[in-house]
Amino acid sequence: MTKRAVVTGAAGFIGSHLVDMLLERGYFVIGIDNLRTGSMQNLAHALKHETFQFLERDVCEKKFPAAVKEDVDVIFHLAAISSVKLSVEDPILVNDTNVHGTINALEMARKHNAKRFVYSSSAAVYGNPNTLPVTEEAPLIPLSPYAASKISAEKYSIAYGDLYGIPSTIFRYFNVFGPRQENSEYSGVISIFINRGLRNKDITIDGDGRQTRSFIYVDDVVRATLLGSQLESASNQVLNISGEDATSILDLARMVKERIPESTSSIIHRDAREGDVKDSIGSMRRTSNVLRFSPAVPFTTGLDWTISWYREYSL
Repeated sequence: MTKRAVVTGAAGFIGSHLVDMLLERGYFVIGIDNLRTGSMQNLAHALKHETFQFLERDVCEKKFPAAVKEDVDVIFHLAAISSVKLSVEDPILVNDTNVHGTINALEMARKHNAKRFVYSSSAAVYGNPNTLPVTEEAPLIPLSPYAASKISAEKYSIAYGDLYGIPSTIFRYFNVFGPRQENSEYSGVISIFINRGLRNKDITIDGDGRQTRSFIYVDDVVRATLLGSQLESASNQVLNISGEDATSILDLARMVKERIPESTSSIIHRDAREGDVKDSIGSMRRTSNVLRFSPAVPFTTGLDWTISWYREYSL
């Protein structure tokens, strides 16, 4: 029988790539998004499939759990406000979306007999860890309301699993990048740098640029996420999804400039941003053992592909 999957945040960056992969693997997919930051253009390929259904709904709606009418096999919950900056500016909005929205998605899973709930969390939950690469056993030390909301949503996922028998898989994504990532002040740093470079605007670094990140290409992320929904070994697991190398933000800015040789952008610095962590790289040991997974796309290759995509679709 065809498996039925729900993807919240389906019109977003990672969600739309996951929808595409699920459809390629033969799933019937119900994509849900409020289109606050997601784009229907991201679902252009999916909308050509008879096995795809789109619902424009908000995970915070009181009646959200009833948006789906039939039982489903798996719910991938990606809908969230994923901005540290916005969470500092408006913590109540971020809490409502990221915590209350997760409870609603869990209620959908409970009422529609989902066999797995896959929650997309964030490396922000670790704060500034004492040792690197950070493992899943590290203390959770939120430095922003965004990080606190992700920890709370993780705990609700675990509680629902224990209480209602809905196995969960929690992925702590590190720094995901690739085509379709939104270009705004609240976006990922790679998207911002590329788009500023293509528009000949200064590439602005928060702080001295020595802070490091482990970047991972979106195709690798959705491949791991799908594996996490399918393998019994991933049931009730918390797993990092991280690149395997660390890159400083200053080096990233230089790499972007090198790949856009026609750009007249300069690299400039401003004050460090509240709530940002200094270094972020995750241990992939547990994920490798549980999923038999490792990233396949080298960082520089993914960066080249991403710049090419923005050249075609963003200008």
